[in-house]
Amino acid sequence: MITEGWFPPAGDMHLRIWLGGVAFDYTATAVAAAHLINDWMRKHWCTVELIHDAIEDCCLLPRLPCERLFFGP
Repeated sequence: MITEGWFPPAGDMHLRIWLGGVAFDYTATAVAAAHLINDWMRKHWCTVELIHDAIEDCCLLPRLPCERLFFGP
């Protein structure tokens, strides 16, 4: 499980996912990001970074593809 203090209770976050040496930047809800990280902890299929920056920067990024799949546990 992840530490609750790392995530805001609501709102959007900036995620960076590394696949094959290429970085993909996305915006996702805090809930979806937390579930993505929990899924990643079971099997490391990529590298995931949580970027702490201004929320205004997140507005310019695309949404995490299939983000709704990570809304539930």
